[in-house]
Amino acid sequence: MKISVEVITGTFIDAEVSENATVKELKEKIATEVKLSVKRLILVVKDKEEIRRMVKDDEDEMKLIDLGVKEDSHMYLFFKHPDLVYKEERSQGRGDDASVEEVSSEAESKRGNKEEDEEAKGEEEDIAMKNGEEDREQEKKKNGEETKDDDNVEDGKEKAREGENEMDRAS
Repeated sequence: MKISVEVITGTFIDAEVSENATVKELKEKIATEVKLSVKRLILVVKDKEEIRRMVKDDEDEMKLIDLGVKEDSHMYLFFKHPDLVYKEERSQGRGDDASVEEVSSEAESKRGNKEEDEEAKGEEEDIAMKNGEEDREQEKKKNGEETKDDDNVEDGKEKAREGENEMDRAS
């Protein structure tokens, strides 16, 4: 039986399963395509009354045919956030740090990493620039040269003197 699965990202997966396939078997097939854990997959199907509904986790052992899925059926695929899966496992008492799967789809990793890399690069440049300025200031102090702060103080004093002179001229 051929099933068309529309992923939330807008891509389609055509899955071929047997007539007696279970929800879990379909999820396993899809999981290899999207490179995610089966636990993260959420399927939405049209039931026998043509009403869309989410397939619950406890229905994984049900046969697709019993859910109204037939040849050329169209269903939707959504993803649970990894933190939600971890919390669900912990609340059921079977989760530990080793059971959390850190498999992510290529689309997810490409989307997030590019922005994070650019942000990290900008922060590194800011830090390097700041450190460079501090290093130059310290070098000037060692050599007895005036520093940027000293220059600012001198500029302020000069402006104050100019202001006083203007006041004297005006009176």
